[in-house]
Amino acid sequence: MQKLSTIRRQILLGALAAPVLATLPRTVLAQVPAQSKIILGFAPGGGADLIARILSDKMREGLPSGQQIIVENKAGAGGKIAVEALRASAPDGGTMLLAPLVTPVLSQLIFKNPGYDPATDMTPIGMVGHFQFALAVPPNHPAKNMAEFVTWLKANKEKASFGSPSPGSLPHFFGIMLGRAIGVDMVHVAYKGGAPMINDLMGDQIACGMDTHIELIPLHQAGKIRILASFADKRSTLIPEVPTMAELGFKAATGSGWYSLWAPAKTPAATIAALNKALNVALANADVKEKFARTGTEPATSTPEGLEKIRLAEIEKWRPVIVASGFKAD
Repeated sequence: MQKLSTIRRQILLGALAAPVLATLPRTVLAQVPAQSKIILGFAPGGGADLIARILSDKMREGLPSGQQIIVENKAGAGGKIAVEALRASAPDGGTMLLAPLVTPVLSQLIFKNPGYDPATDMTPIGMVGHFQFALAVPPNHPAKNMAEFVTWLKANKEKASFGSPSPGSLPHFFGIMLGRAIGVDMVHVAYKGGAPMINDLMGDQIACGMDTHIELIPLHQAGKIRILASFADKRSTLIPEVPTMAELGFKAATGSGWYSLWAPAKTPAATIAALNKALNVALANADVKEKFARTGTEPATSTPEGLEKIRLAEIEKWRPVIVASGFKAD
């Protein structure tokens, strides 16, 4: 009888414990829906699209088994369509936004009416990665290094122009930043895309051009343009011979582009923590690092709180540059 009572007691305890034990994995699973998506404001095939697809594949490994993450492209309106899609989504971890620096930072400075406020409409998950920008000159330009180029600019102010792929882009503001740092008011020549800008650069139609490393390096290595300096805070492993602006004494002309991951406002802290962990696990993966490198991106991690601090610091950094540029978008 005593043995039977013991068995009954164990069964009873097991029955009482079962709901609690069953709740634990469901709680974890409930932090992120069975199928999630990463949305982005770019068309398929570009660098941001590749980054999103790499993350969608590898973040699954840091989430409960059976998770699926798809990529949804919502290009247009300078990224506003993608942000609106995020805002309209349930705050349950089922929708994430891969955003370049323009979305949480520059949008708040260049648009008269951005239409959203990252501080109240979005919840930070974490940093994703940085990508670098550089200054290049035509292949036959007399300046062989940045010091010679600065001297040339000061002696030829009527020719002091720089090209960027579009007005209101980071290359546009890097040009303004550099002009302020070296004391030369360079004229901005805005193009409709990087290709026409680079064509004019190769054809000696502009004194210099600003663009991402991934766009400029192949032409630099082919001798069709000459990269003189990088705006990043450290040299690129792709072109280690090229110095940074900071090394050359222009510390005020430094910065990089970056991608970050966001969730809708009011997403629960536990869900954000789960997504941040999955993101950071993915970014530490050697395969991810290798694939990111092909897009010119270097993985960078942060806590959700750390990303918000970075966002606020970047707004203060770029505000005076954008004011000096006089640029405003509708």
